[in-house]
Amino acid sequence: MKKIVLLQLCFWLILGGIAFGFSSNIMPVNVAILASLTNLLIYGLAFYGNSLFIFPKFYNPSKIGKFVFLNIICILICAFLLTEVEATFFSQHMFFPRKYTPPFSFRALKNIFWILFIIVFSSIFLIQKRLTENEERNKNILEEKLNTELKLLKAQINPHFLFNALNNVYSLSYLKSDKAPESVLKLSGMLRYVIEDCINETVLITSELEYINNFIAFQEMKSPDKLNITTDYEHVNSNIRIAPLLFIPFIENSFKYSKIEEFQNAYIKIKICSDKDKEIEFSIKNSVPAGEKAKSGAGTGIKNVKQRLNIIYPEKHELKITEAETEYSVSLKILTQ
Repeated sequence: MKKIVLLQLCFWLILGGIAFGFSSNIMPVNVAILASLTNLLIYGLAFYGNSLFIFPKFYNPSKIGKFVFLNIICILICAFLLTEVEATFFSQHMFFPRKYTPPFSFRALKNIFWILFIIVFSSIFLIQKRLTENEERNKNILEEKLNTELKLLKAQINPHFLFNALNNVYSLSYLKSDKAPESVLKLSGMLRYVIEDCINETVLITSELEYINNFIAFQEMKSPDKLNITTDYEHVNSNIRIAPLLFIPFIENSFKYSKIEEFQNAYIKIKICSDKDKEIEFSIKNSVPAGEKAKSGAGTGIKNVKQRLNIIYPEKHELKITEAETEYSVSLKILTQ
């Protein structure tokens, strides 16, 4: 608002200076000042008549004819008024070189030109203002839409997580495994993270790694044999913050489609590292059982991650999914700042 007021003030000062410059050449200074103020008053009538009434009511495609017509009327009225005021109050004070007095028509055309300039300037000013407001409004609508979409996507995580976790607890309980009580404790810690920490926009990468480790341990409880799972978090800066639960759907996929609990030679390899405190890289590889096709990652969890990445890290992430006959791999790079 202050910027608009300052811009208009500068405009009127410049216009007043131009009017005084012309007037002071053909009349005494004191009369020139009065004439300039009179000009500004009538210019202001045209400017704010367009700004406050004609433009807001009639500047749209369906009323553009009325907009042009009313502005023409405004130009003619203001130009006529200004010409009459000049002729009535200031003409006797004017002096021209070689005793030449411009005809009435010349002065009328001059005033029409200046009023037209005022109307065009005010319209351009208002169009730019409207475009800026529309752009800001569209930006706010887009941000609100993205925030709403992000909340919905995050809301999908909890039921998806609970479904898988409770299924695992049920499996252990059904098998009467001694690990069932421990699995409930692990589930409790994971639930605390999902419900309390993940409501924030970002979490420390160390919290995310702890959740991943708990998830892996939770999965390993279902198998009586040691699973071939390797993790490498050696080169991770603990101060990096990241949107929560971006990696876990890929890890869930690896457990699901590698069938690591069924096949002795199955494997899962997870690596997370960071570079220069800004970029974090996540990669995961899992074996594909012989005779089975690698899954393309079109499930709800992967779609959710892709949408969240596009919203949270637009043009700041690179996701590559590679499907081979015997191995499925994912590489995700995120620029966190």
